[in-house]
Amino acid sequence: MTVNFKTFLSLIKSTYKRWDNIDPFAKSAIIAYYTLFSLPSLLMIVVTIAGKFFGRDAVQGRITSEIGSLIGDGAAEAIEGMIANAALNDSSAFTVVFGVGALLFGATGAFFQLKRTMNFIWNVKEKDQTILRMVIDRVISFGMILVVGLMLLVSLVISATIGAISEYVEQIAPNITAIALDIGNFLFSYIFITALFASIFKILPDVKLKWRVTLLGASVTTLLFLIGEYLLGFYFGHSEPASVYGGASSVVLILLWVYYTCLIVFFGACFTVEYALYKNEKVEPNEQGESALEQELQELELKKKQAEEDHEDFKKLENGVDS
Repeated sequence: MTVNFKTFLSLIKSTYKRWDNIDPFAKSAIIAYYTLFSLPSLLMIVVTIAGKFFGRDAVQGRITSEIGSLIGDGAAEAIEGMIANAALNDSSAFTVVFGVGALLFGATGAFFQLKRTMNFIWNVKEKDQTILRMVIDRVISFGMILVVGLMLLVSLVISATIGAISEYVEQIAPNITAIALDIGNFLFSYIFITALFASIFKILPDVKLKWRVTLLGASVTTLLFLIGEYLLGFYFGHSEPASVYGGASSVVLILLWVYYTCLIVFFGACFTVEYALYKNEKVEPNEQGESALEQELQELELKKKQAEEDHEDFKKLENGVDS
């Protein structure tokens, strides 16, 4: 079953309707808020993981340069300061254990909220809202952090390889080195970001989703993200939307970037849902989830029983007053 241009437009239209129905602006604002508090811990863990192989300074410098290219040097410097301030100093065992616990809990906050939104998009809910289930969700969120750390590690390896190859090619054909390097960096960025979005779409929601649907949705999301990245860079570079906030401008830029990025990610997730429906793919809740409709029907049934009991109590009171 191929997708022609007319079908693609129909998919985009239905995707927009689904995206609009999930209230993406409010949910993006929530995740941006959580990200602001999760960011120091998240970056600290990622830098620690990747830094074991390439050195902390190299990894931190790579993150800073990438963020600087997206939202400006001021925000990048603020994030670099977050990483430095989030480091655990040598202290008592209790302080270290408590600090590690706080880091893990803080770092998983944004992914925890992202998971809830992904479940909402797929119309599933968790079966049990227990403390154990919350811990499991945090472990899954921490797994996403490990994925990010691993991908950053791979990114550094490939970047170093591309740099070495470009130096060799430059000696042979210096005229084509710049073009080839740009193409190589673009393809690498596209594959890297697609893998990250595919991991989010596959791991976080409580649904069983085939990889072919996941990869297609992630590819479309990456394309939208790269377009949005260029537009956001142009917007931030020319309009300076955070300039009115003075000393807090760097924080506001981070919030805005995460906010706009979440809007794009949610649209990509909605497109994945619509494409799965179009292809008649079997998508069902996993062991931890169930259909949101079933839960809503159960809740309505409980409310109905409660209303009937309240009505009976009211009747008894009414009869008692009359007598």
